[in-house]
Amino acid sequence: MNVFTNNKEQRLRAGWRLLLQFFTLIVVVAPLYFPFFLLLPESSLLTSIGPQFLGVIASIWIAAQYIDNRSFTDYGIHINKQWIKEFIVGTILAFIAIGAIFSLEWQLGWVTVTDFGWNLSTEQPFLLKLTVFMLAMAMVGFYEELFSRGYQILNIVEGLRYPQISKRLVVGIAIVLTSSVFGLLHFYNPNASLLSTFNIIVAGAVLAMPYIFTGRLSLSVGLHFGWNFFMAGLFGFPVSGKQFEVGILQIQQSGPYLWTGGEFGPEAGLVVLLGMAIMLGGVCVYLKSKGNELKIHRLFTTEYKMVGKSDEQAL
Repeated sequence: MNVFTNNKEQRLRAGWRLLLQFFTLIVVVAPLYFPFFLLLPESSLLTSIGPQFLGVIASIWIAAQYIDNRSFTDYGIHINKQWIKEFIVGTILAFIAIGAIFSLEWQLGWVTVTDFGWNLSTEQPFLLKLTVFMLAMAMVGFYEELFSRGYQILNIVEGLRYPQISKRLVVGIAIVLTSSVFGLLHFYNPNASLLSTFNIIVAGAVLAMPYIFTGRLSLSVGLHFGWNFFMAGLFGFPVSGKQFEVGILQIQQSGPYLWTGGEFGPEAGLVVLLGMAIMLGGVCVYLKSKGNELKIHRLFTTEYKMVGKSDEQAL
């Protein structure tokens, strides 16, 4: 057996494809920081997030064309009316989930509204700060889902596709692996804990399920964007240990750290599991209402077929 290439597929094996895409990301993203630092203030979220957003998209497009030999749309990005509609649905579900967490903590006296964002004295107008934050979170939701779910899950599934392993088990392993990496990437965030890492691993699995069911990242991106944006931009919570101070509601938290997550935010508390359940349940209800079967999409079960020129033109 050739450890480098899959002779049947006539391309590199999955492990090498993943490594090359990551290396390409580093090579592409590094020079992108210079124009952002020249054009935007160093303190702007877009200065750090913009290069990563462009770098992930560019590196995965390059990987699709020259390493994976497949269509970029296979990674869940095929922007059309359905994709946009599902993105909006995911955003709404995230709002409901975060709203439920805030309401529960407020009712229990664990969170108190102390002021409103527009009353604070800041260097930038409040509406401008909130708009920049919304754009930044949209970028984060898009590129993290494309990288952590779209690209990695599909490649891991193909790399583990052996007759001895069932297709369901292969998909399950891919979800666990990518979600674990996703959680560990947040382990060194400010005020992180073992519980916050575990919760973010669970969140990664929840975000993976819409992609597994539909082959599209639209719901996942909407959930991810809405979760981050509403958590900080509306309700004033920290996001993964980071306090952005852009919230419409300015809050003060109390209550047991085990439940609220304290300075890390709800993602480090048991209360976050309520939000995860609402989002996953909402996704299932929505997909069922649209006639979708809650089963593994054919993208993850069919044999790889190299995209030819005729296929690319059809796209």
